[in-house]
Amino acid sequence: MSPSSRRLIAALVRTGLVVLALVLISGYVMRHMSGRSHRMRVETEAPPPNALGPGDVRIYSADSSVDLMLVGDKILAGLSPKTVAEVKTKLETSTARDTSGLGGSIAQIVKKSVAGAIGTHAAFPLSDIRDVRYDGDQIVVEWKDGGQHQLFGGVKVSDHKVSNSFRPEDAKRFIDAVHERMGVR
Repeated sequence: MSPSSRRLIAALVRTGLVVLALVLISGYVMRHMSGRSHRMRVETEAPPPNALGPGDVRIYSADSSVDLMLVGDKILAGLSPKTVAEVKTKLETSTARDTSGLGGSIAQIVKKSVAGAIGTHAAFPLSDIRDVRYDGDQIVVEWKDGGQHQLFGGVKVSDHKVSNSFRPEDAKRFIDAVHERMGVR
């Protein structure tokens, strides 16, 4: 077997594993999201920190790995610009090594796709939310349908659970802004 054939097979196996991982993750998400009537949308890009409007709020986790924003009539949750930049830099560095043959091309396409999507944020419309509170060091959303959701509840960044990592004063400022926007209290 020639070296180029081995690279092709390795690239196909890697691509197959990536596709399998995406299928498994999407299946997991679909199973855990079914039965909930609140709507979550995905925003392609969060606004830059200096582009927030009057009354909009952005808070960062204690280690700056994730951010939470109140923008207009929705809450956005996702990775912070700092974390996105770190991930993109690591992807670009690893992409530089994968340049030969079909396998290198496939690897670059996959990594560029991931790099383009890494900054996406989940968007939760305020119209679906009954209340937001800080409970046990976690920001919890109560939906109008009676369900509850901990923002970043199961998310880990570098083996650190981020759901507990918002500073109480930041969480209070965020929740107060959400309540004001919703006309509560």
